[in-house]
Amino acid sequence: MRKVILLIFLTTVVTGMLYYQKYQWSNYMSDELKVAFPYAKPARFYEPTQIHLSPEYSFLENIFSTLVELSPEDASVQKGIAESWEWVNDELVFTIRKDIKTAAGVHLTAEDAEFSLKRVLVKTQNTHGNLKDLVCSAAIIKSIDDTCEGIRSVGNKLFLKISGKSAFILPMLSGIDFAIIPKLSVDIKTLDIIDYRNTSGPYYVEKDSEDGKIELIANQNHYHYSKEMPQKIILVPTDPNNKSEAIGLFKKGLVDLLTTVDAARTEEMFYLNKEISNSNLHVTANIRSYQLVFTERGIQELNLEQRIALGRQIKSTVNKVFLELPGYELSNQFYPPYGSGAIDPGRAESYATRTGTLKNLTAKKILISIIRLGNIDIYKNAIEKDLPIAQVTEGKKSPTFEKYNNIDDMPHAIIAGPDSGFNEDISLISYSLAAGEFGLSTKERELWLSEYVMIPNKESRLKKLKELHEKALASAILIPMFSGPYTALVRAPWTFHFSKIMANDPIWRIKKN
Repeated sequence: MRKVILLIFLTTVVTGMLYYQKYQWSNYMSDELKVAFPYAKPARFYEPTQIHLSPEYSFLENIFSTLVELSPEDASVQKGIAESWEWVNDELVFTIRKDIKTAAGVHLTAEDAEFSLKRVLVKTQNTHGNLKDLVCSAAIIKSIDDTCEGIRSVGNKLFLKISGKSAFILPMLSGIDFAIIPKLSVDIKTLDIIDYRNTSGPYYVEKDSEDGKIELIANQNHYHYSKEMPQKIILVPTDPNNKSEAIGLFKKGLVDLLTTVDAARTEEMFYLNKEISNSNLHVTANIRSYQLVFTERGIQELNLEQRIALGRQIKSTVNKVFLELPGYELSNQFYPPYGSGAIDPGRAESYATRTGTLKNLTAKKILISIIRLGNIDIYKNAIEKDLPIAQVTEGKKSPTFEKYNNIDDMPHAIIAGPDSGFNEDISLISYSLAAGEFGLSTKERELWLSEYVMIPNKESRLKKLKELHEKALASAILIPMFSGPYTALVRAPWTFHFSKIMANDPIWRIKKN
């Protein structure tokens, strides 16, 4: 009898242990996050020096890291791949972490950092900050072997000789344009990234595909790694022409995360959060600026009075739709009223309430392009009804990033919703300039930015930024319409630990509750 009882006891214990191990394994495997992603591109498409739209930034910030990062709480500079930094005369000296490795165990070094930054100089196409003016303004850098006295490495230290000891160098280097890429992961001749497994970020590419279904695995050698973060990410590509596809996938349980770069609009995220009881919503401050921006063609073919009249009509039409929805508010300027680049609200309102005229308008149609703002029919139907001369189409990216055979192929204006920035974010300022938000030519943008970053006094810099901002408003190149937050939605038990003042998708900051 005792043997029977003992056998039953042992059987129960072993069964329990096997069940527990199975539960633990299934629990580990459930640390997988299926992410609706609005791009159907393979990993090689993503290049830090050629970021034109936010999904590109979102992908790259999860597989690469930078020397320094910005705190999600107050956007202050904190350590990244560099564990510390200090000024030694006119050189900024970074000490690289000794324990940071790729998933394959390859140590990241100061030489990798030197190589990565010189690679940016050679590529010369990045959109979030001009490194060359600060470190190698006098040098011509055409290949990775060309000498730049402003960048060198010794041991585990990286030395940057900064012109004017600019206060912007640290926050600028937090932009993913300046990702540290292991030298072994780059083709030394073409400088193209060829290895997305050996990366510097919290995740690496485990499986790639031409249709954009990419699997990312957590790099346990990374300083952001934790057992609470998603251990596996599956990017589920969504059709850019089907703006509601991601929402449908979320409702069916086929994806667990809608990111801040999803095509779903703010109000749709709010409604979906209420509909799906086991979901958690992330909402930033109203740092997304929805605006009409006249392009080079629009500035040439439309005079000030005509731009004012068109801008006021389109703003009125669009706002009748969006100001009735949750999350949005009226905006008369690009920067939030509490933001670093904001001008006096009264002056901003005076520009917004001017009246213009469409007299002597020679254009048969005013072409307006909608850039990544969800279902364009919401804009198209309302604008074309109230303004028959308008023709609204969908664009892929800002006209300043496109190549046109002639100016007649360019729209007169775009409607876009970029991150305006909560504080003096040089990366976002650089991007806004590059995207044509303030109406400057390429040479004017480069000159303005090079002058701006060399101003040591913050008050003087912000004065220059506000003057640029106000000039764009006064000349009716920039017509702010409304503002709203960035939103993301994740299925419980996952919860967000994202920033309220920055728009990004660091998936390692999603944790299990």
